[in-house]
Parts: sequence; structure tokens; C-alpha cells
Amino acid sequence: MPEIEAPSPLLAAMIAAARLGGDIARRHFAACGQAKIDEKAARDYVTAADVAVETAIAAALAEAFPGWSIDGEEKAGNRDLGPEAPRLLIDPIDGTTNFAWGIPFFGVVISLLRGSRIDAGVVYDPMRDELFCAERGHGAFLDGVRLAVHGDRDIDHAVIGASLPIPGQVRSVPVARYREVLMEVMDHAAAMRRMGSAALSIAYVAANRHDAFFEDGLSPHDYAASALIVEEAGGVVGGFDGGAVPETGAVLAATPAVHPWLVERFTR
Repeated sequence: MPEIEAPSPLLAAMIAAARLGGDIARRHFAACGQAKIDEKAARDYVTAADVAVETAIAAALAEAFPGWSIDGEEKAGNRDLGPEAPRLLIDPIDGTTNFAWGIPFFGVVISLLRGSRIDAGVVYDPMRDELFCAERGHGAFLDGVRLAVHGDRDIDHAVIGASLPIPGQVRSVPVARYREVLMEVMDHAAAMRRMGSAALSIAYVAANRHDAFFEDGLSPHDYAASALIVEEAGGVVGGFDGGAVPETGAVLAATPAVHPWLVERFTR
């Protein structure tokens, strides 16, 4: 049996808040067929569950970290304590479209930023009761078991996760170029997956369930925690060009073996 490692007090408080939110999400999911679905923007959905989950998480984090800012995607319980304060990002249900349509694949995400640096992150899958977490410099974990990415699977034996472009999405590369990369991956990889939650899909790279994942137009609320989890597991996270993730949110997370192949496809 693998050794289970206990989280730090910081991560323990973030984990408790994520599990609290996950419990609420599960209860709402049981009645999701009757849920009212609103659009914040074209094809960007929100449900009452998003707000309920975020409200509960924000309250728990405010009690645990009274001197820290809280920045939720739905703005429920937000507080701004100034630029010097650590900032907790909340994505209450990453994969709202899955959630609203009754597809049981979505995540609860909490990220800690100090300035622009991601220092801790939690991604909780309430339907599978799986919890990914990381703290900078202390490794990445799945349910307390340390994660380490594989280093030797090449593209021919890789499972690649990706999102599909939707109308109105922020873009770092033209749609035509993105589609060309998708086709090249389909022609070379062992398989492709489009799961519907960026946070979980990126975290899957750390757990060797994906060898890479890429999506354009993401928010730090979506990817920050998972990016740290992948990096702490030995993976690579950045933009499509191999540099830092741009403000437009083009995120490529991959194992060291697959990352250069994908960067070459996006940049040539």
C-alpha cells in the first residue's frame, strides 16, 4: 500500500472547504434535471448550485483565513483586502455544462495566489470522492498519495486531453490553427479525450491519466490549482508557445516527453 501523507494546516483548511462545497454540489446534482440554467455569456452557464457551493466555500475560507482576499468566479462572498493580501480563487463547479446536463464529471477548485505566484491548490471531484492537491515546494498528491508524472511515453503512446473551441471563446491562436493541431494529435496520439472540466483534465496529467491537456481561453480560477499540481508532480505547464500562460488563458499541461511535440505543432 502506498504511504498516505498528511496535508499541511494550510492545505487541510482548503481541503475542508472544497469537501464542504463538494457535498453541496452532490446534493444539487441529484436534482439537476430540474435545475434552472442561466447564461452569463454565450455558452457560459451558471446554476443555483454554482452560487450555493461558492457561498459555502467562501464563508469557510473567510473564517480560516481572515486576512486573505477571496475571489470567486460567481462573486459570492468576495472580499478584496488589497494587493498585498494573499488571494484565494474559487471555481465552485468547474464543468458547469457537464453538471447542468447531468454528466457526473466536474470539480471544485480552490487556488491560493500570492501576487501572481500560485502557492497552493485543491481540485476535488465530488462524484468520485477524489482529491488532488499541491503546495509549492512540497509535492502533489491524490488522496494523500504522492504523484509523479511518467517521463517516457511518446506521442504515439499518449492519451491527450483537449477542449473543443466554442463560439465567442477568447482565443490565443486562430480557430483554424487550433483545429489543425487537434487533427495532428488525432493522427498521432494513442487517443484523445474531451472530458468537460479543465481543472480535472489538467490534474489528470499529474496522475498519468492524460499525457497532456490543452485549452484556450481559460481563467486562473479554472487552471491555477491544477497547474501547480502538475508542476509539483514533475510536469510542464505554460502557454501554447512554451512560454508562460498568457492573459488570454492558453494553457498547455504535459509530461516532459510530450510537451515539446505539442509546442512545435502550435508554433510552426
